[in-house]
Amino acid sequence: MTDYAPTLRPARDTAVPDGETPAATCPHCECPFRSEHARDLHVGERHDPIDDERERYEAALERERDDLWLFHAKAVVALGVIYAATVILYMAVLGTFF
Repeated sequence: MTDYAPTLRPARDTAVPDGETPAATCPHCECPFRSEHARDLHVGERHDPIDDERERYEAALERERDDLWLFHAKAVVALGVIYAATVILYMAVLGTFF
């Protein structure tokens, strides 16, 4: 029985459709990317970046953290609104029976 490594499939940020020009290319492995942001994250995580590349990686990572924080904040607000609406609806339904 031979153990094969799984085939790596490119993520949406790295998959450049046919006919579209890549926005950025990795200077180390020539991998095409749909955005410079994705390239900067790739270089910082997969390669040994030089000082300039490390600064761009840290800026991209900070942007990712900010985006993730905003997503979590929206999720908490949405859950709070759903919970409040459920409680108010439950109180209204129980109030009509008594």
